[in-house]
Amino acid sequence: MIEKQQILVRIVETLEHDLNNAINSAEVARLDAIDDQSVAETQYDTLGIEASYLAHGQSKRAENLKAQIKQYQRLELKKYGQDDEIGLGCLLTIGSSEQQNIYFIGPCAGGLKIDLEGQKILIITPQAPLAATLIGKYHDDNLELGKFIHLNNNQQPKILTIC
Repeated sequence: MIEKQQILVRIVETLEHDLNNAINSAEVARLDAIDDQSVAETQYDTLGIEASYLAHGQSKRAENLKAQIKQYQRLELKKYGQDDEIGLGCLLTIGSSEQQNIYFIGPCAGGLKIDLEGQKILIITPQAPLAATLIGKYHDDNLELGKFIHLNNNQQPKILTIC
């Protein structure tokens, strides 16, 4: 069984890796923007301006990633059972007996995929249509998840586990 604390550690590691890449990219772009070779010689020479836009964008991305890391570091994990209402921090297995997908409902970084113990886990946020459908529901609720999850065998996906 996958431990949710391990999921948080892996998410933070992934976000920190992305943060380091964004910081490095921003610095390279900043150096390009102020380099002597980037000085515009004609009105069509936009290398310096483009590099400054890129540096700004990467800096904004780095700030966003820092905020996401803080949210995950502050996230208090609750142990969910089959009789509990689905909510933030919930780990769900959805699918059929032949095919399962694992989802973690996190506060941010939706769409992030992590690999843990050979299992692929997709992070979804409360703003995602799938999570919005799940939050506040229970294991046995009759949910129409087929519009979000398509199984190879064309069966209606069900919530298999909640933790």
